[in-house]
Amino acid sequence: MKKKLIPVSIMLLSSLALSSCFFQAVKNAIVRSDYPGDRPPHVITEVNGKPNPKAVWLKVNASDLPPSSALRGKSVGYAPDGLPYGVSTSWSDIVISPYYPNYPLDYTGVAPGSKVWDPYTRKPFYISRTYTLN
Repeated sequence: MKKKLIPVSIMLLSSLALSSCFFQAVKNAIVRSDYPGDRPPHVITEVNGKPNPKAVWLKVNASDLPPSSALRGKSVGYAPDGLPYGVSTSWSDIVISPYYPNYPLDYTGVAPGSKVWDPYTRKPFYISRTYTLN
C-alpha cells in the first residue's frame, strides 16, 4: 500500500513545483523590472488628504511632449469619486499618468488603491488595484 503512495506523492509534488514555476514565468513575461534608462519621477503621495508638503513639483517641458496618441487604445478607468486610475504598463512599479502629457511615473512603495498626485499636472489619481503582480 505504501509503495503505491510514493509515485502519487512524487507526481503531486512535481505538478506543484511546475505550477509555481509556470506562474513565475508568466509574471516574468508580463512584468518587466528593468526600466530602460533613468526611472521616471515618483508620484506625489498623500498626507492628510493633501499632496505631501515636501513634494517636488515638476514643469512640463513643451519640447519633450509625447505625441497626443500616447494613450491610444488604452482606456482610463474611473473610481466612484470620479478620479481616474493610472494606466498600467508592462514595467514593474511604473504607471502612465491619466493626464496629458501622459508621462510615465514611478509608484515604488505606494500601495495599490492609493490616491497620488501627478508631479507635472498637480492633479490626483489612483493607483489601480490590479497591480498585484508588481
